[in-house]
Amino acid sequence: MTGVLRVDDATLAALAVRAGSGRAARDALGAELDAAADVLLLGDLSGPGPDRTAAAGALLAISRRVVVLPIVGARQHPINLARTIATLSNLHARRVGVAGTSADVLALLSRLFETWPLDAVIGDAEAGVYVDDSRIVRISDPAFPAIGGPLTVPVDVSDKPVTVLLSSSGSVAPGVDAVLDASALPVWGAEPLHGGGAGADAGGARAAFGLGASSSIAVGAPAFAGSGRFDQV
Repeated sequence: MTGVLRVDDATLAALAVRAGSGRAARDALGAELDAAADVLLLGDLSGPGPDRTAAAGALLAISRRVVVLPIVGARQHPINLARTIATLSNLHARRVGVAGTSADVLALLSRLFETWPLDAVIGDAEAGVYVDDSRIVRISDPAFPAIGGPLTVPVDVSDKPVTVLLSSSGSVAPGVDAVLDASALPVWGAEPLHGGGAGADAGGARAAFGLGASSSIAVGAPAFAGSGRFDQV
């Protein structure tokens, strides 16, 4: 991983204004984003903040190589959050991940990304088999027993969106791909970033963090077998 830069909420709002100022402004901003760093961490480090996943989608749409990691909090439901991140990952060459201060929430999101594996999509029109529904699962997460999924978005389980724990100490664990001390990162516009933004294709979020293929951690049961769980979403 070459360079990480944090973009605070006020700057994200200013970037949104620039992105809405016409095609030339969007193209210029996209080039600036791609040159600024390999990874952009989106949001303030305290307070509830806005929905940064919306900002992530806007920045991904106008850039070509930079990886974006919205900082998420308790206001966003994990099902909606996982579905949004999975959708952005599919649309933008795996250039998105998610960052937060709760290892339990990050592990839950990582498990939810496994509820509909991409390779469960069969797509055999002649046989009338479009998906192997036995592979779509309702997960069991010890920290969040009321949440099971499945998502409505297929995800490549070997290339799941990166999950990054924001902490000054700690280690990776199942469901947490990396630990980052966000308070030590340079902030957009506050100081120059040294060593970032090489201009080459970052190759997605996992490559940007120097990670290999993601591992499966979810435990669950086929979502469409039996009567299902009425105490889960």
